Amino acid sequence: MSGWYLEGFMGDGETTYRIPLHRFPALVGRQMDLPVCLRSHNVSRKHAEFTLEGGQLQLRDLGSTNGTFVNRSPVLAGQALTAGDVVQFADVEFRLRCEAPATLAGPLSDATHTAFFNAGEQVNRMPVGAQQFEQMLQQQLIKPLFQPIVAANDQSIAGLELLGRGCHPDLSESPGALFFLAESLGRSVELSETLRDVGVQTAAGSRFTDIPLFVNTHPRELKDCTRLIESLRRLRSRHPDNPLVLEIHEQAIADEATLSVLNLALGRLNIDLAYDDFGAGQARLLELLNIPPYAVKFDIALIRDLDKLSHNRREMVSLLVKVVKQGKALALAEGVSNAGELAVCRQLGFDLIQGFACGRPATLEELAVTPNTG
Repeated sequence: MSGWYLEGFMGDGETTYRIPLHRFPALVGRQMDLPVCLRSHNVSRKHAEFTLEGGQLQLRDLGSTNGTFVNRSPVLAGQALTAGDVVQFADVEFRLRCEAPATLAGPLSDATHTAFFNAGEQVNRMPVGAQQFEQMLQQQLIKPLFQPIVAANDQSIAGLELLGRGCHPDLSESPGALFFLAESLGRSVELSETLRDVGVQTAAGSRFTDIPLFVNTHPRELKDCTRLIESLRRLRSRHPDNPLVLEIHEQAIADEATLSVLNLALGRLNIDLAYDDFGAGQARLLELLNIPPYAVKFDIALIRDLDKLSHNRREMVSLLVKVVKQGKALALAEGVSNAGELAVCRQLGFDLIQGFACGRPATLEELAVTPNTG
């Protein structure tokens, strides 16, 4: 049995499923008796064909009305394929994957030879660039940036948040675009780990070594807490003395049992915990009381235009600040962009401030020649 399969999104845009390519040639089209039947009216009855020749997977168009594409380029005669390619039949798009047949013996999600689609709902869901993404991870083509976190009272640097940018010439440098690509490849955890590893390594030995470095997690990392803890253990073994703070998104801390295990492991590794984007969804006050963190980062939605909003809105934020501080955590205002917001955050009792009003993301070299804003 072949280890090749097509992976695509269901109509919700979130759930993935697999269509295995068992035997070759494997015809693709709208016709019900084909090995890969795609029930979109934009797909031709016999649209395209996969063949396996000398171990090389090939794809050719069969004169379809709306075209066959590989990585956005049209296919006519046979084209060689590699794992990670994005293949598109009219308006239906997949990523091509390959695993050992034994790996595919288990459940294949909603694996079936027939897939149902509405016209246009799949187009351009999957970004191209799988091979370049692999190169980026293997060669660690990451540019770490660091945004200052300052003390509210005097604006001296009290911490840095690690922010990464891509450096592969054929990929976007934007972390949002890179994580979108990583999600489609099932590699978001590895990207998050690589960003942390490169950033902490860069910070080690700099003049900021003694300043807490806030590092991010991807929400998917909380679904495999064992792997997350092991990655942090390796990181700590390489950098035993650097003060680190692990940021956990507020929406990822609903599982208090997992959070307790993680918090215990962080204590052993001498890594502090911060709750990120506090107030973006439900304010997790129960977790805040039961597992108090080092810092709570108030979401930008609570901070934006705080100097222009009603007294009641400020009072609500002030109350949340007091709750956080009563739990022995530092209250950090995130996304403070101007002097007015900064003044109100100081009045409300925030301990720490982060945002363009206090410093933009920069390289360590740029930070080293930038005087404190206090």
